[in-house]
Amino acid sequence: MSKKQSVEPQIADLGNGWLKTYHLDYKLEQGSLNDEIDNALSEYASKSGGKGGNRPDCKLLLQDSNLDYYPVLIEYKGYKDKLAKLNANGIPILKKSNNDDDYKTINSYAVNGAIHYAKALLQYTSYEHVIAIGMTGYEDEGGMLQHEIGVYYVSGKNFAFGQKAGDYTDFSFLKKENFDAFVEKLQSLNLTQEARLLAKEERETEITSRLVKLNNDIYKNEHGLGESARVYLVAASIIANLGIKGKVRPLEKSDLKCSTEKGNRDGDIMLRKIDTFLSEKNVPEDKKNLIIESFSEKLLTNSNINKPINGETQLKRVFSKVIDDLGLYYKIGLTTDFTGKLFNEMYNWLGFTQDKLNDVVLTPTYVADLLARLARVNMDSYVWDFATGSAGLLVASMNIMMDDAKNKIKSPEELQKKIIHIKANQLLGLEILPEIYMLAILNMILMGDGSSNILNRDSLKDFEDGFTI
Repeated sequence: MSKKQSVEPQIADLGNGWLKTYHLDYKLEQGSLNDEIDNALSEYASKSGGKGGNRPDCKLLLQDSNLDYYPVLIEYKGYKDKLAKLNANGIPILKKSNNDDDYKTINSYAVNGAIHYAKALLQYTSYEHVIAIGMTGYEDEGGMLQHEIGVYYVSGKNFAFGQKAGDYTDFSFLKKENFDAFVEKLQSLNLTQEARLLAKEERETEITSRLVKLNNDIYKNEHGLGESARVYLVAASIIANLGIKGKVRPLEKSDLKCSTEKGNRDGDIMLRKIDTFLSEKNVPEDKKNLIIESFSEKLLTNSNINKPINGETQLKRVFSKVIDDLGLYYKIGLTTDFTGKLFNEMYNWLGFTQDKLNDVVLTPTYVADLLARLARVNMDSYVWDFATGSAGLLVASMNIMMDDAKNKIKSPEELQKKIIHIKANQLLGLEILPEIYMLAILNMILMGDGSSNILNRDSLKDFEDGFTI
């Protein structure tokens, strides 16, 4: 028996017809919502695995009464049972068992394809919440068109996994008069504890896989970058690409022009962005200058890395690889899990495991958390680590201290003051090795802090007469 013909055109007409009757400004496959969304879809791997070419069948940009924007991405299919392919926990599948992208599934199922597009927006735009919709259908034995709809919420809150928003038979939840109630429903969605743990474990596995791939790629294809340079370049790229909402725009690939003009080389542009970011984070001036000087001397002002070859500098090429491979993880708020994996992997890049003189061992995230709890850390504790490594113990302690403060302090104003005091006065880390020290700084920045006291000092020699912070 031959395969029935796809009814995708009819399904698309049905869905788009609803949007038209709701008087919503929707764009079809070739249409443009705005440059930011267009560029994100172009940057992200396509549903077939190639570069760019992501074109949702339909897309909208809706705004709720709080003036928050929600991109809506819709993918249509025209066969029965092609709505969504889910794993045992009900989460749409986008990865194979080896953590490679499952492009066959992404391309074949409506919901999976829509979530693939949504991840592009989380990684490459300032939008933090995306609505992914899949719709498919078929003609029944009587020739009547039947349809199914899958509506999923994709955000950092659910680690960029698609979370089902409910069951719907049309798109009327997108109507202006219904949209606020729908957004309220999205905001109330919570993963079960079991699903959250499984999602975090899956993301951790992905992070390790991506980091190994990134290091191997740079080692194999980017000549002249030693172990230390690779670590500094990853750290610099992440800081430059983080941004601060409403204050510092993230550095994007398009900002690096591969110019040879003095002061406007890619490294100069990246250094200015890092300087601005650290200033807005209120990083102390001496620490900020040390970071800028380290990045400058070690790498970013190097003439070779800033030399355009075939129209592209090595710096832009590696920066692009870093944000492509890692950007999603530090932009969806997966801070603790991301940094723990990041630092343990980059520590291996430095080769200290073969260096008996340095004897460097970074504490795993779960061990650091256990130690902080065994020490009964609370919001009034003072935590000093005189061999801080990548600051794992400080991060674990800081999280516990802030959680304790949130449970005990009921005034939002007083709570904010206490959190600032914890970060500025109740944490101290010392690290003698400059490369590991840079990881510690990056760790604290990714955890949302730039003011904690982490010093590039020798705890055995530099404080014979005591010390002051």
